[in-house]
Amino acid sequence: MPFLTDLALSATTPDPTGTPAPIALFLYHRPQHTLRCLQSLACNPEFLESPLYLFCDGAKGAADAEAVEAVRRIARTLPHPRKQVVEAGRNRGLADSVISGVTRVVQAHGRVVVVEDDLVLAPTFLAFMNRSLDRYASDQDVMQISGHMVPVDPGSDHDAVFLPMACSWGWATWARAWHRFDPTMRDFATLQRQPGLRRQFDLGGAYPYFSILQRQRAGRADSWFIRWYLSLFMQGGMVLYPRQSLVRNGGFDGTSVHCGVGGSPYDAPGHPPHLQLTRLPEAHHVDAHALGRVRYYLAARNTVWQRTRRRLQALLA
Repeated sequence: MPFLTDLALSATTPDPTGTPAPIALFLYHRPQHTLRCLQSLACNPEFLESPLYLFCDGAKGAADAEAVEAVRRIARTLPHPRKQVVEAGRNRGLADSVISGVTRVVQAHGRVVVVEDDLVLAPTFLAFMNRSLDRYASDQDVMQISGHMVPVDPGSDHDAVFLPMACSWGWATWARAWHRFDPTMRDFATLQRQPGLRRQFDLGGAYPYFSILQRQRAGRADSWFIRWYLSLFMQGGMVLYPRQSLVRNGGFDGTSVHCGVGGSPYDAPGHPPHLQLTRLPEAHHVDAHALGRVRYYLAARNTVWQRTRRRLQALLA
């Protein structure tokens, strides 16, 4: 694979004044997605200086064993000077892989940037992650940094806004926040008893997060994200979002367990733009104006008809 031999040359020299946060990259059985994700990461100047953990999940059986091995070959031969390849001996699934992997990295480094194999990242993704991690390192109410943003104008004078919802597509956090994560969902009962709180959890009815949480509780879903969002929500945590997305999800092509087909309904078309987002907000509170625009966007894409159409597309793919 020519890309693997050229990777080290394609990444530019990072700024020597900073210490980049470690990257946890979660891989499974999609070699082409893995290569595309790594190519986008390599365009970030901080990539080669960032400790890199490649968490490779195990095969479910003979059907995916060859693809899993192809991904592991990419990880093993990747010319990155600070990498660690972690190969699971069995199929753990994404939720268990992310929870254990993020825990391992934050225990060792105190912070982490988290990427999954189907993401394509802007050349300034790592700069935004590291700048934000440094800026809000001691702010207890800020629990996560998001690299993704739905394609709306947040209407802010800053390059980022605070929102009360978690993110799963290219994100970062600190040990101080991750230690507050409760994967057992002890607060589920509280949310279940209070309709007003449930509606707030669902962003005023814009997105059915609570129904996902119910499926998780009943064992019909396996999501680290919905449990992380519950932990963040019940503790009044906030997430910093860029004014324009630095991440595109390429998993809406029928290859992902958790995504549908036909392209992501939450991404602008094309590659993420090359944006230097440096004007971070000083005031640590939810941007109500931006939240209203995000709610409107999500609600328009989560009507009964829209959800039914996506299910049909997945079944016919």
